[in-house]
Amino acid sequence: MIRIEKNERIEMLKRRTERCRCKYCGGKLELRRIIYGDIESARVEIFCRECDRIEYGIEQEIYHIAKYFVEQMDFNAYPDLDYSETTKQMSIAKTCEIITWGCKNLKLLDGDGFRYPVEIEEDMDGETVRISDKRLDVIMSETTISETTI
Repeated sequence: MIRIEKNERIEMLKRRTERCRCKYCGGKLELRRIIYGDIESARVEIFCRECDRIEYGIEQEIYHIAKYFVEQMDFNAYPDLDYSETTKQMSIAKTCEIITWGCKNLKLLDGDGFRYPVEIEEDMDGETVRISDKRLDVIMSETTISETTI
C-alpha cells in the first residue's frame, strides 16, 4: 500500500512539473531525488535548477500575471528590505501565492491546475502591444482620421 501511495505522489509531481513554473524565477521545474544528510531514504521532490531550491511550483499563467503586476505597478511586498532582484523575485512569489489563494477559493484552481481553460491578455508582457488585424480594423473604423494637406 505504501508503494502505491509513493507512485501516486510521483505521478502527481510529474504532472505538476509539466505544467508549473518556479514561483521565484519562472524557470522550468524538474524532479530530483533529494538526499538529506545521513538519512538513507531519499525523497523525490520538485526542484528549480535556476534557483537551486526545492520548489512546489506555480501555474504558468499565475506566474505570468504576478510578474507583470510586480513590474508594472512597482509592487514591493518587502518594503523594509533593500530593493534588489532578490526582493523582486520574493515579491513575485508572494503575489503568486495571493493569486493562487484567490483562484482556489473561487474554485477556479485545484490540485490538477485550472478547472476551466484560462486566457491571458497577450499584451501583459509589458514589452509590446499586440493587436490582431481584426481588432485593428475595428479601432480604425471607430477612429476618424483627418487628412491635412501641407
